[in-house]
Formats: sequence, structure tokens, C-alpha cells
Amino acid sequence: MKYHLARGEEQLGTFNDLDVSAGLREGRFKPTDLCWAEGMKEWQTLKSHLQELNPEAVAPPIAEPPSITALRAEVRQDQVYILELASLGQRFAAKLIDLTLLIVPLWVILTMFFDPAFVEETQKLQNDPTAMMNAMQKRAETIQAMGGLKLPLASLFFDATLIVNVVLLTLRGQTIGKLCLGIQVVRCPEGSKAGFIKAVMLRSILFTILIFTGFVYFGGVGLSLLLADCLMIFRKDRRCLHDLVADTLVARRNR
Repeated sequence: MKYHLARGEEQLGTFNDLDVSAGLREGRFKPTDLCWAEGMKEWQTLKSHLQELNPEAVAPPIAEPPSITALRAEVRQDQVYILELASLGQRFAAKLIDLTLLIVPLWVILTMFFDPAFVEETQKLQNDPTAMMNAMQKRAETIQAMGGLKLPLASLFFDATLIVNVVLLTLRGQTIGKLCLGIQVVRCPEGSKAGFIKAVMLRSILFTILIFTGFVYFGGVGLSLLLADCLMIFRKDRRCLHDLVADTLVARRNR
């Protein structure tokens, strides 16, 4: 019987029953992996399906010896180095492109909103949050009344850049900068597609929130996280702190 196996969003392939049994024994497949074959009404975990086929055949898992666990860790680390890692220059150039595409329109928006006269006005209202909000609302209405395409175009460009980066990261593990440099974010160490959760939620959004929270509420913690993240690029596997959080790495994209 041929089984289609999947692990989360990743399709593992099609295997016969002997391959599935061997994979479970060797640890290549997990009891929580999903399986489907002709005649099955829906996808099931391997554990559930095997229990249906032969309830007595499913034995409790045997604890793995520490030596085997250590060996697996060494093999996992070796697999990282088999991938062709992105160079420091590629990582830096890609980050520079991404930051430029976001900072330039944001700078245009902020300079239009916070002109010297408005900044001076808000400084006087620092102790009055209600008056501050009213002043900002009036400023927004004034800018809208002025018309012109500069502000709408800058806002549209900023929003479009964010959306394109999220889509590219989800589908290809790339931002616009990484696309230009031919590198991508992949799962560590197997090199498969990172997907939305790892590439976007954990690697980008969660880590940005951690740094921002550290800056706002804990002073130097945010700066320390940012510096640690930057300096970890010099590791042998070039995995920054946000890569460790998401269990990813940046490699050259196969052509």
C-alpha cells in the first residue's frame, strides 16, 4: 500500500508500508506525522492509523540512549554545513535593500507629518495626552486638505513593500532584498521551505516585537538583543539570534 505522508505544511512524499515502518524505527518519520492512502476517508496520524490496523502491534516508544541523542545532534549540525550558506556580503546587501525600501517612504511620511512647527507644538502638550491626540488629528486633517500625491504614494509604497515581503517570505523564504541577492530563509538543518510561521511570525514579527518591547520597557535590553542578533552573524553557521528563535538559516537559493 502506498502512503502519502506530511508533517505540518511540508509534504514528505509517497512511501510503501515497509518504508513507513522502517522510517518509524529509524526516526525519519514521527508517530504524529499525517498519512493518507487510497480507501482512507481522511488524513490520520501514523500512530492512529497503525492502532486501527493492529492495536496490539503499537508498543510504547523505547527511550533513546544518550549516545544516540548526541550522535543525532552531531549529524544535525553537519547537515547545516552541507547547505551552501549565504555569505556575509549577501546578507548585508539584502538587509540594506530591505531597510532602504522601508525607511525611505517612512522618512517621507514622517517629515511631512512632523514639521518643525508641529514638533514644537507637541512638545508643549507632552503632559496632556488628550490635547496631544487632538493636535495629531488636526495635523492629519491639514495634510489631507493640502492634497498632493507625495504622502499617498509614500504610504502606498510602504504598505506594498510590507505585503510583498510577507508573501515572498511565505512562498519562497525571501524578501525583496534576498530575492535580488539569490538567497533564502530555510528550515534548519534540512533546508526545506520555512513557511509563514517560521519565516514571518517567529523570525520577523516576534523578534521585532521582542526588540521593541526591550527598548520601550526595559531600556538597554532591546539594544542588547539587537547587538547580539547582529554579532551572531559571525558564527560558523551564520545563524543570527532571530534564526535561532525560528530554527532557520539563510542559504543560497538553488537555481
